[in-house]
Amino acid sequence: MKKNGIALVMAVFFFTGFMSILHAETLKPGTEVLNPYEDVDWEKFEHIHSFSHQHANRPPSYNPGAEVFWDMGFRHLPFSNYYPSSPTPLSDDFRKKHPGALWSPNAEQHSAQGAGHFNVIDSYYSTGHGDSAKISYRRNKVSPVEYEFSGLNPYNPERPWMSIYFLDLSITGKEGATLFMTIEGAQRANPNTYAPTADSVMNKTRIPAKRTSIYIRAESEKVRVRFDLNPDEIDDLRLTMRQGVHRPWKDAFRAALDGTLKDAKGNPIEGLRFPDGGGITLNHTGSFSDTIEKLNFDPRVLGIEIFNQHMAFGPKGSMAFYNLWDEVLKTGTRCFGFFVRDHFIYERGRNILLLPPSEGLSIQEREHNASRAYRKGIFYGSLGALALDENGQKTAPYDYSEFKFTSIMLKKDKDGNPEAVKVSVAGADKTKRSNIQVRFITDRGISLIENKPDAEFRLSKNQAGRIIEKYVRVEAFAYPPTHLKGKPLTAEDLAKMNVLEISRLHNILGGGYAGTVDFDKGKEAPVPIVDMIFSQPIMFR
Repeated sequence: MKKNGIALVMAVFFFTGFMSILHAETLKPGTEVLNPYEDVDWEKFEHIHSFSHQHANRPPSYNPGAEVFWDMGFRHLPFSNYYPSSPTPLSDDFRKKHPGALWSPNAEQHSAQGAGHFNVIDSYYSTGHGDSAKISYRRNKVSPVEYEFSGLNPYNPERPWMSIYFLDLSITGKEGATLFMTIEGAQRANPNTYAPTADSVMNKTRIPAKRTSIYIRAESEKVRVRFDLNPDEIDDLRLTMRQGVHRPWKDAFRAALDGTLKDAKGNPIEGLRFPDGGGITLNHTGSFSDTIEKLNFDPRVLGIEIFNQHMAFGPKGSMAFYNLWDEVLKTGTRCFGFFVRDHFIYERGRNILLLPPSEGLSIQEREHNASRAYRKGIFYGSLGALALDENGQKTAPYDYSEFKFTSIMLKKDKDGNPEAVKVSVAGADKTKRSNIQVRFITDRGISLIENKPDAEFRLSKNQAGRIIEKYVRVEAFAYPPTHLKGKPLTAEDLAKMNVLEISRLHNILGGGYAGTVDFDKGKEAPVPIVDMIFSQPIMFR
């Protein structure tokens, strides 16, 4: 019996070991493929211009920017907002005028503990309050000045972060000028612990003439602010009550993705609209370790901004965002890339969604498809050349471009194993941008450059037949044969340039183009002349 027991144990041991070997073979590197374009019918799917992070100066009831963006070719309009950081609905009038317009709840969130700015596409997550005091001190010069902010969230120990606000003060006056501020209905507080500070009672507190913010905790729905000042010293006074996330980022992410809170009217202020769509984007991104931690927190943390009009591909010409994308992908972490204008309206940055045919679908069904496209990475980034009028000034439709991917496919052998990534592009303006260059980027850098609209990158395999590349993504450029008003621009010239250099190729400076803040503030900007598109990565694990 003892021998039988030993035999049974040995049999289980060898069987388990054998099964482990089989399991290891099944999950060997290079056999698990994450291809966001796997189910795209390239002949039928529609290319829908969208944005993941776009402000448009709105009051909640009507968005004056919507018509402008529609005219620029955007058909999916999930506008962001800061104060309050809550979804920006399209107006009824706009919906009636453009019945095919698509929307998603979306907002830019800020002031979370341990996180920078982030958007939550297709989430109702709402934080914040935004109210600029409507005072006319500059004209009237009357003291004291009083203003009452209403509709605030009183302190609730179960949700203390919702009672934290920052009072923005902008005071201009003579050098050394001060005023006295009294706040009723709130007390100064620590925005991280929510606890009152040692100087919590704001009763005739001396404030110097400058720009400053004071964190307060609302104790009631109304907060009254009073200023006693000397009109001979103070020239102007402006104040705004604002709010941010003010809670640990993991809690904020959970609320944004799975929260169930509703407002007093029963409208959702947390959670995703569709469980299989939308997600979080990390804006003007942070460090490598910080990004990895957040991407691995939840698969619905989708990716990072690769291009933001404020800083192009990274601050101060560093290409930090662009380089971070590849550094993250090298770890095997899935990360989608987003291309955004941010606060800029007439500049560059678009996400092009690939959506099933719209015929016969309701608006909600089409919006659901848009949400799923963001979740699955079924889109690509676009930086279009800027359109100019006869006077050399930028004009409508600005960065709109028909240059697009018409196919991104995995070529497979008879056994269904991936052999190559095949790509086709089309739609370039042949009179202005007649030349095409396609680049295949892998974990080894630029692995192949082809100067034609149809290109193929053959995957490398080791002796065991496993794919060596950890990922493949594709960049394509439609560019003119000259730049700088006639200087030749050859394929060899372009191949030597990085994407930042390509994005700044131009014929003229200025043209009403605001440029990239980090490069062009206070000087003329190069008006872009190249159409650029960027696929999402196909990953092999």
